[in-house]
Amino acid sequence: MPQSDNLDTADRPLPLPFVAQGPLYTPGRVMQDSTRPVFRLSNNESPLGIGELAAQAVRDAAGSQHVYPDPDGMALAEALGEAHGIDPSRVLIGPGSESIINWIILGWVGVGDEVLYSAHGFQAYRIRAMTAGAMPVAVAERNLRIDVDALLSAVTERTRIVFVANPNNPTGTFITPAEIARLRAELRSNIMLVVDEAYCEYVADPEYSSVLQMVDAKAENVIVLRTFSKFYGLAGLRVGWAYAPRFAVDALSRVSGPYAVSRVALEAAQAAMRDQAHCDAARRHNDIWLAWTSEHIRSLGYETTDSVCNFVTMKIPGGAEAAVAFDKKLCSLGFVGRLAHQNALPDWLRLTIGSAEAMQTLIPALETLIE
Repeated sequence: MPQSDNLDTADRPLPLPFVAQGPLYTPGRVMQDSTRPVFRLSNNESPLGIGELAAQAVRDAAGSQHVYPDPDGMALAEALGEAHGIDPSRVLIGPGSESIINWIILGWVGVGDEVLYSAHGFQAYRIRAMTAGAMPVAVAERNLRIDVDALLSAVTERTRIVFVANPNNPTGTFITPAEIARLRAELRSNIMLVVDEAYCEYVADPEYSSVLQMVDAKAENVIVLRTFSKFYGLAGLRVGWAYAPRFAVDALSRVSGPYAVSRVALEAAQAAMRDQAHCDAARRHNDIWLAWTSEHIRSLGYETTDSVCNFVTMKIPGGAEAAVAFDKKLCSLGFVGRLAHQNALPDWLRLTIGSAEAMQTLIPALETLIE
């Protein structure tokens, strides 16, 4: 990714300082080696890939790319409404949930405002707030879980948005719907609560459930985010959605503009939702290999978070420098993970639940790194 050069000159049109000096998003690494298999466990991508129904939808849509897509993605919104029992008029479709995060920031945050998020939350909340000239406020967690009381205590008169990833990334932990409801109830009514449920389809724990139904006439300060990138295996097509009050959908539509999502992506997302066999296989694969991988990593003496997502996050003994060295050695063995230093966890490493082959090969590789 290109880096900005020196922007403190005046011989050209300069971007706003908080844009030019803001941090860049750091994606998961990609490593290729023609001499051996490389297991990419850095981006939480689906090991099952795209389902057959979605793949066929992509092929079918290929011949109509000269035609603009549905400007609002209403066919997909209606399909989501039917699937989840929600109002399609409150659904907003976007090119990945990260883009919708940016739209929310643009719609509700100005220079000097504050955006709250949990200290070990998704880095996009911090980055997008900074590029809008706002102040991101990282709020301490409790035992690697979102702390509702700490979030409420951190609210000031300048707070405009509170982001909660539930389940959280990169810890993989969650808080209950009752805690989300308490957070909303105790926030000022003019603060937007954004609940990011990017990993919700993976969660098997009965204490967890989505809070989509919280977005009703009585809760006009809640937006729920979802994505097709993870569970549905459509990361390369970029499709996400928000469920929000109608006034918020209207505001976000003005920020996003029309035709935000391609025809191929819209068709593939609808097909992915219909592919129950692929969804069942994705859930079954994750249930099996999340438990298996977590247990085996802990049996080697490593601490892990209580992840309910499609990844395991493990603590590397010895601190941040040791974690960097460990990650480098693991890469040399063909496993590309993701250090969580940008999430204020410098000695933790996140590993996606990959294929059965990847997981079965990972454990012996980790054994070789035990000192």
